[in-house]
Amino acid sequence: MKIDSIEISVFELPMYQSTIRLLDAASGSGTLGQGAGSSRNLVPVQVIHVRTDEGVDGVCTVGDWRYTEMNPQQLAHLRQLAIGENPLNRERLYSKLRSVARFYDPAWFGGFDNCLWDIAGKVSELPVAQLLGGAKQRVQAYYNIRGASLAELVKDGEAALQNGYEVLKDHLPYDAKVNIRLFHELRQSFGDQVGLMHDAALTQYTYEEALKVGRALEAEDFIWLEEPLPDRQLENYVRLTDALDIPVAGAETLMHDPELSALWLRSGAVDVLRVNGRHGTTPVLKLAHFAEMHNATVETNTYGPLFGLVHAHQNCGIGNIRWFETSPPFDGASMGEEIGMMNPAVPRDGWVSYPDSPGWGADWDWKQFEKKRVATL
Repeated sequence: MKIDSIEISVFELPMYQSTIRLLDAASGSGTLGQGAGSSRNLVPVQVIHVRTDEGVDGVCTVGDWRYTEMNPQQLAHLRQLAIGENPLNRERLYSKLRSVARFYDPAWFGGFDNCLWDIAGKVSELPVAQLLGGAKQRVQAYYNIRGASLAELVKDGEAALQNGYEVLKDHLPYDAKVNIRLFHELRQSFGDQVGLMHDAALTQYTYEEALKVGRALEAEDFIWLEEPLPDRQLENYVRLTDALDIPVAGAETLMHDPELSALWLRSGAVDVLRVNGRHGTTPVLKLAHFAEMHNATVETNTYGPLFGLVHAHQNCGIGNIRWFETSPPFDGASMGEEIGMMNPAVPRDGWVSYPDSPGWGADWDWKQFEKKRVATL
């Protein structure tokens, strides 16, 4: 079997674009915060299609719709290096494409790697989750609550609970003192039976503040503390993780580079390593095995490629992944139907499973796909 051609289809989907805002002192912080814009705009989404001479094709989104696009130069290099190769030789192709990573970021070919796994599943007539190990049939989802006030956060969280979620994560953007008070308020509002997580990505804690926050979260029985410090403060992360009992999740801004991620685990800087399938299934599997040897877990970041399907397979197939992250709205992954992907990974009663069909099991309406495509690369 040989790779015949590689094509990228470009679409535009209406999504809330990310915005940067300055939180004023009256809100409890003077730091920069990231949030969703108030209006929806057309955002480019790319789908990569790898065709073979035996008629077995691999299809995946290039990214997870929020970040990754492949530019024409990268696509030209990918075609130069991959066409004519056997798509089942994933390790050979992974090594070959990693060798030019100095010109791009190390995850530049993640969407292509995911197509190879789709082809492998179709050839073996197995879902990718089973190729990855078949650890479980379903994975529990958690929901990122949003709101500008405690009342709005609680209201959004209550709506999530009514939709079957049992675990919620906040992104409180205020200073340590305000956030610690709000942790208690959230626990009081939701009760002891609801799992809670804190993502500190919108804060700027010092080490001493992060330690206080971690202690407060332990007292409120939170599941983990995520990104309490900037991802370049390796030594402070090591100190913090060693001092706290609550698991520390991190290295999210480094997750495009599996070698850096492995360094963070090996150094004891995190207990939970953040990963994303948009960087490729091969590096996610490598990091999961590495983490297992260090008694740690990896956790996928938001829906991931193919509107959640890739993460559904990864999270169910790999044993040391526990959660499936979702973002507002509750059926956000269903936006994939707009371009013809008819079975996105939308949680049901707070859980996600994978299609019991070969490869990623994506169900495409190709007429809708062609109708909505705005360009081909």
